[in-house]
Amino acid sequence: MNTVYYRIKDLNMLGKEEDYVPYLYKSGKGWIVDHDNILMDRIMGYDESESSGSPYKIGNDSMMDLVEQISEKEAEKIISGM
Repeated sequence: MNTVYYRIKDLNMLGKEEDYVPYLYKSGKGWIVDHDNILMDRIMGYDESESSGSPYKIGNDSMMDLVEQISEKEAEKIISGM
């Protein structure tokens, strides 16, 4: 199983991608599937506010800066502090 953990800076949330499926950590609920693409939008740099023809709609650096990859130990530490 391939798992990568992320800290979503602007929302103060944790995310993970496990075997190409994105998840968000919700306190009291654990890991839930990210059906709203919160994590993947930031990873891909998708900015919904840009017009459809804009070259900044995908790969937007401002959006990609809102997420950072962290270790599993860092994710566990954040979860234990929630």
